[in-house]
Amino acid sequence: MKSRRWVLLDAAALLGTSAMFAVAAEATPSAPGADSGGATELEAVIVTAQRRSENLQDVPISVEAFNATALDAAVITTTADLDVITPGLETGSEAGYAQPHLRGVGTIATNPGIENPVALYVDGVYYGALAGAVLSLNNVSQIEVDKGPQGTLFGRNATGGLIQITTKDPTQTFEGQAGLTYGNYKTSGANLYVSGGVAPTIAADFAGYLSNQGTGYGVNYFTGQQVNKTMDAALRSKWIFDPSDSTQVKVIIDYEKSHFTPVFLPAPGTTPLGGPPYTGDPQSMDGYYQPYGFLQQGGASVQIRQNLEFGTFTSITAYRRLWMQTVFDGGLVTDYDYALNINIIEPFSQYSQEFQLSSPVDSRLKWVTGMYLYNSDAKYNPISIYGGLLAPLSLDNTDSDQKDYSAALYAQATGEVASDTNLTLGLRYTYEHRNFEGSNILVIPGSPPFVAATDEANVSYEKPTWRIALDHKFAPQYMGYISYNRGFKSGGFNDDLIPTTQFQPETLDAFELGLKSDFLANRVRVNTAGFYYNYTNIQAVRYPNGLEEVYNAPKAKIYGLDLDTVFAVTQRLEIRAGAEALHTEYVNFPNADYTTPAVGGGTNFGVFNAAGNRLSLAPNFTGDISANYSVPTTVGNASFNVTYAYNSGWYAEPDNRLHQGAYSLVNAQMAFTTLNSLWDFKLWGKNLVNKQYTSELASQENGDYATFAPPRTYGGTIVRRF
Repeated sequence: MKSRRWVLLDAAALLGTSAMFAVAAEATPSAPGADSGGATELEAVIVTAQRRSENLQDVPISVEAFNATALDAAVITTTADLDVITPGLETGSEAGYAQPHLRGVGTIATNPGIENPVALYVDGVYYGALAGAVLSLNNVSQIEVDKGPQGTLFGRNATGGLIQITTKDPTQTFEGQAGLTYGNYKTSGANLYVSGGVAPTIAADFAGYLSNQGTGYGVNYFTGQQVNKTMDAALRSKWIFDPSDSTQVKVIIDYEKSHFTPVFLPAPGTTPLGGPPYTGDPQSMDGYYQPYGFLQQGGASVQIRQNLEFGTFTSITAYRRLWMQTVFDGGLVTDYDYALNINIIEPFSQYSQEFQLSSPVDSRLKWVTGMYLYNSDAKYNPISIYGGLLAPLSLDNTDSDQKDYSAALYAQATGEVASDTNLTLGLRYTYEHRNFEGSNILVIPGSPPFVAATDEANVSYEKPTWRIALDHKFAPQYMGYISYNRGFKSGGFNDDLIPTTQFQPETLDAFELGLKSDFLANRVRVNTAGFYYNYTNIQAVRYPNGLEEVYNAPKAKIYGLDLDTVFAVTQRLEIRAGAEALHTEYVNFPNADYTTPAVGGGTNFGVFNAAGNRLSLAPNFTGDISANYSVPTTVGNASFNVTYAYNSGWYAEPDNRLHQGAYSLVNAQMAFTTLNSLWDFKLWGKNLVNKQYTSELASQENGDYATFAPPRTYGGTIVRRF
C-alpha cells in the first residue's frame, strides 16, 4: 500500500498531468455548443514579493498566497496554523515564541536578541521579536509566504524566506461585520470589524478580536490547576487620508494581549533527572511548578505614498513595543530537590524607518531603490532560575541588554533583455552594530546577593546580498525562471550567558529553477520549483546547563522540489494540492552537541561531527490537499471544505536523537451564507483526527523536554454583515 506522502504527491501530480494533457485540447477549437462542464477560470492572484503589485504567475519567486476566504475555509486562525496549507513550512512554537522554518531554514532559539531567519512583515512593517510572532489572524486581507532568501528587498534576516500579512484597507463605504463563536474546552470568541468614511478624504476602520478558552486542554496533576489554556485579545485600527490623487497617508495602530499556560513535558521516551518518565495525557503535566505566560504588544506606523512624475516615493515609519513574562520548565518532576524553574521577563522595543522610490506603474523598466534603518532594544529583565536542583544556590539571576543598530541601502531592477525575456538584478548592502551589557547575580540562603560576573561587548557586521534572476514567457500562460540569491542573518550575543558568547552571521546562497503555468483556459494552475542551497555558518542552538546558546555550524546543503496546483473542476468544486520533497544535510559540523540519556535520568552532553545528519525541523516530505465545494440553494449558498496535511516527521537537533514522527492533520468546515449575504453560519473543526504531536523538542541536562500542539478543537460561528 502506498504511504500517505506518495498519495499526496500522486494527487498533486495528477492535477499537473491533467493540465498537460489539456494543452492539446486547448489548442483545438471547441465544437459549437460545447461547454466546460460549468467550470470557471481561476482568479488572478496579486502578490508583492518584489515590492510592487504583480500577478503571481509573473513573479520569478516561489510564492504561496492565501486570501481571507481561503484562510477561513481551511480554519487557519493563527500564524502557527499556516503549515497546514503551506508545504515546506514548519511552524514550530514554544511558550509564545514563533519558530517558523521554510525549506529547512529557521531557528529554535528564543533569546530576545535573536531574530528569525523567516522574516515576518505585517502591513509593510518588520516584526523583529521572536516573542509575540504567533499572531491571531483577524482582519486579514491576504497572507503571502515567499520561499527562499529575500535578502535584497526585505533585509538581512530573511535567509529562509518571508511571511507577509496584509490587513484590510478601510473604504468610504460604510460596512462591517460582527461574529460570535463557541467551541469545545468552553472556548468563546467574538470579533468586530467596522469600516467607513470619516470625512470626504478620510476613511477609517476598527477591528477587534477576543477569544477566551474557559477550560485548559490539560491539568497539572501536582498543583491541580489547569494548563494549556489561552486568552487572547487584539485591536487594530487603520486610517487612510487621501488629500489628493497623488498623495496618501496611512496610519495603523494595533494592540494585542495574551494569557497562556505553556506546558513543558519530559520528551517522549526520556526520563528527567529526579523523576520517573511522565506517561500521561500529553496536554497535561505533573510538575512541581505551575507554568504561566503573559504577553502584551502593540505598535503604530505611518506610511506616506507620493506619486511623482518619475516614480512613487514611499516612507514607512514604525515603532513597536512588547513585554512578555513566561514561567516554565518546572514541570519535569514533582520532587522539589530536582525541580528547576525559569522565570523570564522580556521587554523589547524597535524603531524602523524605510524610504523607498519605485518606478511608475507603466514603466518598461521596473525598478525600486531605498534605504532601511532599524534599531531594537532586547532585554532579559531578568531571567531567573530557581528550584531545589540549583542548591546550594536559591537564585540565579541574569540581566542583559542587547541593542541593535542597522542601516541598509538596496536597489533592484527588472527589464526586458530579449523577446519575452526579463533580467532582474538586485543588490543590498547592510551595516549592523550590536552592543551587549549583562550581569549575573547569585543568591545563597542566609547571605546577601553577590555579582558573579559582568560583561560588555560590541560587534559590527557589513554584508552585501544580491539577487539575479532570468525569466522567460514560453507562451502567455507559461513562464520559466532561474535565479541566484544570497541572503544573510546577522550574528550577535547570547543573552543569558555571562560572560556572553558570540555567534557569527549565517549566509545562504540559493539557486532555484521554476515553472509557472496555467492550463485549460485558466482552470488549472501548476507551479513548480527546484532549489539548491549552500548554507554556511548556520546558527544552531544548544542548552548547556539548561541555558540557551546559539553557536555556528560551518556548512550544510539543502535541496528539494516544490509543487503547487489549483484546479477549478467546476463552478462548484475547487481542489488545491501541494507538496515539497526536501533533503537537508550538514556537510561539516565538528563541534555539534551529542546527547545521550544519563543513567538515572537527565541527559549527558558530548561533542561529535554531525556531518550527514539532517537539520532541525526539516521534514523530508510535506504535503496538503484541500477540496472546496459549494451548493447554491433557493435560500442561500452552502459550502464544504476539507483540508488534509501530511508531515513525514523531523529531528529536533543536529545529533538527530529526539524525533517527531510522521503525522497527519485534517481540518474541515461547513458554512451556509444566506441569499442576501448578511448571515454566515459555520461548523468547523481543527485537527479532527486528534493527533498528538510535538511542536518543540530539546535536550537539556536535567531532562529533555517537549511541547505539544493543540488537540482536536471544534465549534460553531455566526457572522452578521452590515
